[in-house]
Amino acid sequence: MIYRFDERKKPLILVVDDELVGRIYIEKALESEGYEVITAENGQHALELTTEHAPNMVVMDVLMPVMDGYTACKAIRAKEKGLHIPIMMLTGLDDIESVEKSFESGATDFVIKPVNLPIFKQRVRHGLKTLQTDLELYKQQLRQSHANKVAKMGYWDWEIESDHLYWSEEVYDLLDVKPDEFANNREALKARIFPEDHERLRHATVQSLRYGIPYRVEFKVKRPDQTFQVVYQDAELIRDDQGKVVRMLGIVQDITEQHLARKKIHHQYYYDTLTDLPNRILFHERLEHALERPGRSDNRIAVILINLDRFKNINESYGHKTGDQFLKLIANELRQAVRSTDTLSRLGADEFALIIEGVGSSGSIGEIAGKLLETLKKTHLVDDNELITTGSIGIALSSSENCDKDTLIRQAELALNHAKKVGGNQFFFFNEEMKSRALQSLNIEKELRHALENDELVVFYQPKVCVQTGRIKGMEALIRWQHPERGLVPPFEFIPVAENTGLIIPIGKQVLEKACQQTKRWHQKGYTDLVVSVNVSVKQFLQQNFAREVEEVIASSGLPPAFVDLEITESCTMNNIETAITLLNTFREMGLLISMDDFGTGFSSLSFLNQLPLDTLKIDRAFIKDINENHEHGELARLIITMAKTLNLHTVAEGVEEPYHLDFLQQLGCDEYQGFFLSPPVPAKEFEVLLSVNEQKLAEASS
Repeated sequence: MIYRFDERKKPLILVVDDELVGRIYIEKALESEGYEVITAENGQHALELTTEHAPNMVVMDVLMPVMDGYTACKAIRAKEKGLHIPIMMLTGLDDIESVEKSFESGATDFVIKPVNLPIFKQRVRHGLKTLQTDLELYKQQLRQSHANKVAKMGYWDWEIESDHLYWSEEVYDLLDVKPDEFANNREALKARIFPEDHERLRHATVQSLRYGIPYRVEFKVKRPDQTFQVVYQDAELIRDDQGKVVRMLGIVQDITEQHLARKKIHHQYYYDTLTDLPNRILFHERLEHALERPGRSDNRIAVILINLDRFKNINESYGHKTGDQFLKLIANELRQAVRSTDTLSRLGADEFALIIEGVGSSGSIGEIAGKLLETLKKTHLVDDNELITTGSIGIALSSSENCDKDTLIRQAELALNHAKKVGGNQFFFFNEEMKSRALQSLNIEKELRHALENDELVVFYQPKVCVQTGRIKGMEALIRWQHPERGLVPPFEFIPVAENTGLIIPIGKQVLEKACQQTKRWHQKGYTDLVVSVNVSVKQFLQQNFAREVEEVIASSGLPPAFVDLEITESCTMNNIETAITLLNTFREMGLLISMDDFGTGFSSLSFLNQLPLDTLKIDRAFIKDINENHEHGELARLIITMAKTLNLHTVAEGVEEPYHLDFLQQLGCDEYQGFFLSPPVPAKEFEVLLSVNEQKLAEASS
C-alpha cells in the first residue's frame, strides 16, 4: 500500500520535541513556509500520530522521555506507512557517533541544535523533494513487481567469477522456493527442474558462454505439491572492458498456460475431435514418414481405407447425436482390433484409415481386413437402439520400388470404391485393372460433359402396350449416347459414371425436356392418348428444388401433366419415407402419374407401399424372363400382380420377349407390357412408324 502524500495541497510535517519552546519555534518556522504542522512531545506520541496521519516528514528530537528519538525512528520504519517518510533528527550532539546512530535507526537527515532556520528550511525542502522522488521510484517498482506477478515473470543475475546466482523475489514465488530453504539458488533450481531437463539447461549455458551468444530455453519444474510448471528462461551476456563475459542475466517466466494451450491446439490440429483418433493431416504425415524411413524397401507398408456401409441411414433415422455416439463406439473397437504401433485415423464422416508397417505378406493383411469386417458387423447399442453396419475396405501395398504417399492412397481409394460398388461388406486389394477402370471412368465423365454441351444425348422410346388389346398406350423414354466417334454407346457404359459424378441430374432433366416436347408433337399429330414415362434417379429425387424443376419443364413443353409418368425406384423412398411421401404427393397435386419401377428387386418397401401415392407397379424383367411355355417360374410375377390389384394399382410387366410371356400376363390380368416381343427401344422416327403400324393393325382387326 502507498499513501498518496501528493494528494495533499500542503505537506504535513510532524514536529516531535519534549521541550515546548523548541517545538513551537520549529512549528512557527515551518508554518511560515506554508506547511501544515502537527506536534508530539515524545516518541510514543509521534509513533501514534505517524500511524494515524502518515505525515510527509517527521522532524524529531533525539533525547525525549517515554520513547527517545532513536527508538521512535525504528518503530516508525517498522510500520508500512512509515517506510518512506523522511525523518530528520534534531540533536544537540555533534559527535560522529550520534549521527551514525541516527542513520542506523532509520533517519534520512539530521540538524544540530540550536537550529539554523535558513539551513533547516532548505533541508526540509530537500527532504520533501527526496520523498517525492523516492515515492515515484517506489511506485514504479511496485508497478513493475505487479506486472511481473501478472506475467508470472522474475529476473536473475549470475556473477560468473563468484558463481553467485541472484533471484528476484518473483522467481522464488514462481518456483515456490523459500530463500533459506536451500544452501544456494543453484541448488534450489536443480532440485526443482525435472531430471530430463537438466542437460538442456546446462547445454544452453555452456553453448552461450562458449560462443558468446544469448540463449532461450524451456524446461519443466516440479513444485512441492507434485504439480509441474513449464518455465521459459532467457539469458543475455555482460562483458568487461576486455570483452570477457563476466555476468549473465535474464528473465524466468512461467509459461505453463501457454504450453498447455499450444499442446491443446497441436492436439486439435492433428486429432479428430469426436473419436480422438489421428486425423487426415496426421495420417498423411505419418504415412510420408513411414515411406521415407531408412530401409523402407525391406519394410512394406499397407494402407487400409475403411468406409461404413449405409452410415447415412443411421444419421437420418436416429439423428446426428446417435450417429456420433455410434462412430465413437466403432472407433474404440477398431482401435482395440489393431496394434498400438499401427496408425488408425479418422479421415472424416464415416471413413477410417489404417497404416501398417512391416507387412510380411498380403495374406496377413487379408486376415487383418477380415478381422476388421467382423468387428464392424457387431451389434452396437446406442441409447437403447441396436445399430448394425458393415464396412467396405480398400487395401494398397507399397512395392519394393519407391511408392509415394499420394499414389498409395489413391490405390487404396480405388480398391475401396470397388468394394462399395459390389455391395460392401468386403475387402479388396488394389490391382491395375482398377486403375484402368478408373481412367476409363474419368474419360467417360469428361466426354459426357462434352456430350451434354454438344447435344449428343438422344432419347429412345420403348412402347408400353395394353396386354388385352395390343394398343400402344405410351412409351418409356430411355437415354442413349450418340458418340461422334464410337457411335451409339449403350447406357450401362455411361449411366453408372453419371450416377457417381452427379451428371445424372442434368442428364435426367434433359431427358424429361426432350421426352415431354416429343410427346407433345405426337399429341399434335393425333396420338392424343400417349403417356410418356421418364425414369427418376435417386440423386434427382433428393434435389431440394426437384418438384419445381419438373413443373417448369412440363409447363414449358405444353404437355398436360396427366400424360407424364414419373418412374421412381424403391431406393428413392427408402432413404426417408416421410420426405418421399411428401414429394410424391406434390407430384400428384400437379396431376402427374407415378410408377414404382423394378418393384421387389431392391430394399422391399412392401410395408410402406400402401402409404405411397402410386398409380402403377412395374414388374421387373427378372420376374418375367424365366417363365416358360408351361407358365412355370412365374410365382413372383403372379404375387406382385395380385397384390397390385388388391391395392388398386395399375401393372406394367417389363422384359416380355416371347408369346407365352404375353399369354401368362393375359391370364393374370396384367394391364400393360413392354419388351422385345413388340419392340426394343427405338429413336423417335422409328417409334412413330410403330405407332402408325399399330393403328393400322388395330383398325384391320376391328373391321
